[in-house]
Formats: sequence, structure tokens, C-alpha cells
Amino acid sequence: MKLKAFYLYAESQIHAGTGADVGIVDLPIQRERTTGFPVIQGIKGALRASGIVDDNIFGSKPSKGADDVTDAGKVAFSEAKILLFPVRSAEKMFVWVTCPLILGRFSRSTGKKLNVPSIPEGKALIADQSFKDGPLTLEELELSCQKSAEVNNIASIVANCAPDEYIKGKLKSDLVLVSDDLFSKIVKTMTEVQPRIRIDEKTGIVARGALWYEEYLPQDSVLYFVCRETVYAKGSESKVGALNGKVISIGGKETTGKGFVSVKEVV
Repeated sequence: MKLKAFYLYAESQIHAGTGADVGIVDLPIQRERTTGFPVIQGIKGALRASGIVDDNIFGSKPSKGADDVTDAGKVAFSEAKILLFPVRSAEKMFVWVTCPLILGRFSRSTGKKLNVPSIPEGKALIADQSFKDGPLTLEELELSCQKSAEVNNIASIVANCAPDEYIKGKLKSDLVLVSDDLFSKIVKTMTEVQPRIRIDEKTGIVARGALWYEEYLPQDSVLYFVCRETVYAKGSESKVGALNGKVISIGGKETTGKGFVSVKEVV
């Protein structure tokens, strides 16, 4: 069965939530249990709601009764996994950060061959070949950074996720490779957390107890997902190619401008 893979480039913040939580953040985003890496479940539902792809490839909608006749989906969709995470930098405004574990998963899932270098202890590697080896600031972290031809080659491949030529050019130079452990800490502590309030319609002021905090994947985050035909249909996989170049909505808070992503096929 042929496989297709797609990039998801965040045009606005994304909130794919887990529901209420007892931590500091009331509405956190979805994460892998073992690594803490952001992940988005329910890609199939978001694609179906977009109306871009023929609805019949998704199978029947949820059954309303035991006697309903249902059809299996003709294409199987994975969850969306993080590929590149944007982080503020004093030297470059912001850069995209990734790690060997993420790139290895991406390579296996999509079939893209990547030569991922090992990370020297206490260092980071950058794609920018004009970069002068030295400190690179990521939020409050200062890392010893050096340029890498391997990271430069990886950046040239994944830059195809960009929605325009300017972002594509920036991504080719501003990709940074860090260790798996550091990447896990970055994606746990450098997401966007925003306070929200609810206004009482009668008084016009904040309702009592109506303050909460929501977590978002930042704008310019890059994720990916893969899809393949199931055993129930042939030729359906090619129909999802209609997603290439489109903008769809994923996650919650759509009416407040969140969750817009640009979809690009991995080629």
C-alpha cells in the first residue's frame, strides 16, 4: 500500500487539548506520555471537517444505533507528530529546533533519508553555514553552537514545509539540532500559555472565578502525519493529494483564530 506524508505548518497557534487538568495550566495540549513531545490526535476528523477530500474515503460517521450499517475507512491516518519547534533567539529573532529522535522518526515514517549527526556534549548544531561558532541563545538558555553540513542538508529537505519562499529561506539557515533531552525540556517549557477570561453579560466585567489558562503550540511550529490505504479500497490514497497547498483548521478555538495550518505534501 502506497504511503503519503504531509507537513502541517502552523499559521496561528494550535490548541489540541486534553481537557481540564489539575496543574497550573487549566487546558494543556496533547503530549506523548513517554517523551513529553507535543502530538495531535484526531487528524482524520479535522481533515474530514475541512471538506477538501472526498468524504467517502473516511468511512461511516459514528453510528447512532446497533442496527446501523457502517463502512470502514478507506485511508488510515496517523496522529500529527512534532517535527520543528520555533524558539526565540537573541541572535536570529527565532529559530526552529529539532532533535535526533524526532528526525529518526520522521525518516522512518516518510521514507526520507536523513543523515542525522550526533550531538556533541553540551552543544547544538546549526544549519547556517555563515554562523560564527559560539553562543546561541534559546529563550533563557545559552548554548555553545557550531555549524554543521549535515544539519544544513536536513534543513534543505524539511524547508519544503514552508508556506512561502521567505520562510523557506529562513528555515534553510535557522534550523538548530539539540539533544533529545534538551528538546524535551524545550517543548515542555517554551510553549505559549495564555490567560483567558469570561465576561458577565449583565455586569460587563469578568465573571467571578472565570479566569483560566490555555496552552498552545506556537505559530510556525511544524508537524507531520502519514496516511495509507486500508485493505478496504484501492486508489483512495491518491485522493488525499487534494490537501496539498491548502489551509485547514486543527484543534480548538477556531473562532478566535487558532489552529490554522498550511498543508504541504512531503516529496
